[in-house]
Amino acid sequence: MRTESEPNVSAETTFGRVGSGNAGQATVEWVGLVTLTAALFAALALVAGSIPGTALVHSVSRSILCAASLSTDCFSEGSLEEAYGAEVAAMIRANTPDLFFGPDLLGLPVDFRSCRSPACADPPDEGVIGESTAGEPVTLFTRVVDCRDGRRADPDGSDGVAGSGCTAEAEGNIYLQYWAYYPESASLRGLPVLEEQGYHRHDWESVQFRIGPDGKVDQRASSHAGYNHTRSAANWGSDIGSGLIRQITEAAGFRERGGWGISRRTLLVAGGSHAGNVGGSISEGRYPTRTPARLIRLIPLESIQGGSLVRPADFDPITPPWRKSVWYEPESEGTG
Repeated sequence: MRTESEPNVSAETTFGRVGSGNAGQATVEWVGLVTLTAALFAALALVAGSIPGTALVHSVSRSILCAASLSTDCFSEGSLEEAYGAEVAAMIRANTPDLFFGPDLLGLPVDFRSCRSPACADPPDEGVIGESTAGEPVTLFTRVVDCRDGRRADPDGSDGVAGSGCTAEAEGNIYLQYWAYYPESASLRGLPVLEEQGYHRHDWESVQFRIGPDGKVDQRASSHAGYNHTRSAANWGSDIGSGLIRQITEAAGFRERGGWGISRRTLLVAGGSHAGNVGGSISEGRYPTRTPARLIRLIPLESIQGGSLVRPADFDPITPPWRKSVWYEPESEGTG
């Protein structure tokens, strides 16, 4: 997923005010300690990839990192009910997609607070899996933008962005976003010269659901620079971020408008780039690795934004979800 310009959001308004519930964690010494421990964790994870006991080494490194964060709940999952209320929490669970991963999978979606190294996200094998070789659960982070009854996306203004919330196009809908973090991405693996150009550390992808006032559920998935539903050559304009090509193909009926199509509660993930589609042929040959919704850990991203392991997180050159336009405007066409 390529990086585009970010909204002008201060660190304070994005991650919460310094010290709220975590007194003393914003010192220079603390940031340095977490950074140093994160480096140690990465080194341990890389070594663990080549020796027995990967899960044990990863567990120890997690404990060290958690201790350095000066927090008793640094890897807390958060409660969907507390974050969104019982009604919306039930919607999130009911719409969680089954994940289908393409061949030669380059890492599983994991919790970025404890795993930002390829070694700890490595899938154990093909077939049905729920965690990596290091014991990291397959994880999706959730985000809700509620535009029903004329509501703003963030009625308390906690996002701190002027004009954020629901556009006229989004009015009456509720949007459920599921965000997947991968430690690396390689779009052009195996291609001479171009392979290096298609590789970057860190990757954030998403699958989104739009529930209308009539209960109709639409779905789309992030793919490179745009959003797609059905896998098709007609998605090329969306993939490269060309609004003109995308509009032409949509006007001609070759692809779904804005990438939105009928929900299938599935996410088809490319093995190298992690680009997604909703619809397409599903077979063991095309998607040999699968994670059913029941095995996916769900973490409300809004609840952990101010956490001790989130504030200093660096995803360069990738834009994290809370700085993407779609985080605030759920009908946005861009992935940056």
